Amino acid sequence: MKNINKTTALLFFSIICLLCACKKDISLDPLNFQTTDKTNEAQLTNQLAGIYSSLQAEQLYGWGMWGYFAAGNDEGFNSGLSVTNTTTQALTEAFRSSSDDASYLNLWKALYAGVERANILLSVINQPIMNETKRANIKGQALFLRAYYFYLLVNNFGDVPYKTTLTSDLGTSFDIPETPTKNIYDSIIKDMTSADSLVQTINQAQTTTTITQTAVEGILARVCLSAAGSPNNGGQEYYKKALDWAEKAIKQNVHSLNNTPHPQYPNTPAYARLFINNMQNNFVDRNLTEGMWDAAFLSNGVGSYAGLGYLATQQLGVLMGITCPSTTSRSTGIYRAFPTLSNLYGTGDTRKDWVLSAYTLDSNSNKLPLGSKVTITPGRTIKVRDTIFKDGVPIKINYDTTYYGSGATAVANVDINTGAILSFTVTNGGSGYVSSPAPTLTTSFPSPGKNYKAGTITINPSTGAILTIPVVTQGTGYVTSFDRPVAKWRREYEMNMTKSTTVTSSNFPIIRYADVLLMAAEADLMVNGGSSTGLGYFNQVRRRAYNDNSHDAPSITLDSVMAERSRELCFEGVRRNDLKRWGLSVLIDKMSKVKDAIGNSNAPTSSILTSSLLGVNNFLSNPQKYSLYPIPSAELALEGALSQNPGW
Repeated sequence: MKNINKTTALLFFSIICLLCACKKDISLDPLNFQTTDKTNEAQLTNQLAGIYSSLQAEQLYGWGMWGYFAAGNDEGFNSGLSVTNTTTQALTEAFRSSSDDASYLNLWKALYAGVERANILLSVINQPIMNETKRANIKGQALFLRAYYFYLLVNNFGDVPYKTTLTSDLGTSFDIPETPTKNIYDSIIKDMTSADSLVQTINQAQTTTTITQTAVEGILARVCLSAAGSPNNGGQEYYKKALDWAEKAIKQNVHSLNNTPHPQYPNTPAYARLFINNMQNNFVDRNLTEGMWDAAFLSNGVGSYAGLGYLATQQLGVLMGITCPSTTSRSTGIYRAFPTLSNLYGTGDTRKDWVLSAYTLDSNSNKLPLGSKVTITPGRTIKVRDTIFKDGVPIKINYDTTYYGSGATAVANVDINTGAILSFTVTNGGSGYVSSPAPTLTTSFPSPGKNYKAGTITINPSTGAILTIPVVTQGTGYVTSFDRPVAKWRREYEMNMTKSTTVTSSNFPIIRYADVLLMAAEADLMVNGGSSTGLGYFNQVRRRAYNDNSHDAPSITLDSVMAERSRELCFEGVRRNDLKRWGLSVLIDKMSKVKDAIGNSNAPTSSILTSSLLGVNNFLSNPQKYSLYPIPSAELALEGALSQNPGW
């Protein structure tokens, strides 16, 4: 987080420790941090930091909201999943979980902890003698964050307790009844609307890591679209509100899409600029054009912040990133795309190769193009040296083997869309090779493929170096979308000189301007049938993707909006909720198409095939059940007013 200095970081850590201490391990029980008779401006500021800290929980933007809780969509999967995985995250991601699993309880607790912290701050907001503009700004952020945590609760768990009363004021009974989904949405919209007039503009704040007006307006558009769709089914009333809020953010004229590359990396696409900024904590580029609101993560537990002792949680770049075995900047790259996502991108769409990396990294961070590795075996002759006889019968034959050539290496250049070998690049010709007996080729990692045929290898007659390897038959299945790690956030761009092997300090974009444009286009489609204004919002996103207007859409439909949102916003934690609000039939259709696409693809290994199908099959076995998370069983045991969601 760029705008937190070391002193603030220490205060931030202290308030987190204080706020996280509970008498019991249940979210609605009283926190040790209670209201005070007197407070001051500095304490309010620290309390506000504590409210923000819930965003850093592993279950939210440290991993869950873009990883294991984002499962159940048609974009991608964790390639490490198997039926033997028993961690709570793996069980959640593969839809093998139960209401007893800690993932759900910890998400519930993190969100209600954020709510409680906001309630505490709001109960004392008027105590200090301070500048009224500052007071309003703090109040607006607290109101918004409380509403946002309730949005995540109602969107994921359905009817939940709407708790705006301090826990300390509840006496000895914490049995808070569930509030209907529609009432919660209306309360969220009311609080966020109030916050909009209280918080700073982004030009005043000069950061994306605190709540500002356009962030409020963009999230309000998201909330209203959720309320309009399934399961709330609020319809036109909420679609109109969504359009109003999205257009209010647009008409502020403070945001635009990044249409030029990152200033430090002119050879990267403009689309990549925001994600590079995420990895750099907006240090070089403040990200104020396209960025609207980020969940910020201080440090990765090394360097100048190592002594703070706080829990680092961000795993962007480590789990979701370019595969790299380095012991200092390791990335497992375990998240992969389904063929349905890979196939959505058209020729010339600059987003595809950034979302799905066309290379991996070696331990020295050198780029290894994603093609089949080629092993060149030298030609050889075998001669009988001697034979051992016993009683006139040969019992052992000794051979002399002569190898002709060594040292040659090559890479197969593969069409990343079709999986066909287009050509071979000889990276080291070696020496001593001969035409007869000729060397032979085999292909391996990342996928062996089938049916290719190489032509006659050309050899330098004077040195024996291999010069060229022609392709006679291209074959199929050498590289597919399964081989390409999801790589929006890349550790190559981290600025920390000393890197952790397990966590990063990357920001996470909770909402950005491209999302607002696409929400405005969708809401306009639902309200106005797709006006020229809504089409213009849609085509802004298309033009950035293709660097020109050659792929402008002449009109839009809900199907085209669905596809564009996936191409633009994949792996940013919004797809599952999009599919859910578009209706159960859409959700089932999309996941069924994923299953069909996997069956028709060339998965590189049986383990990848198993991983890709595990969650899909389990989800499709009962999609209505998995549309909502279960109310955690630990909460049901203590809160008698709660009831379990269907199917759990």
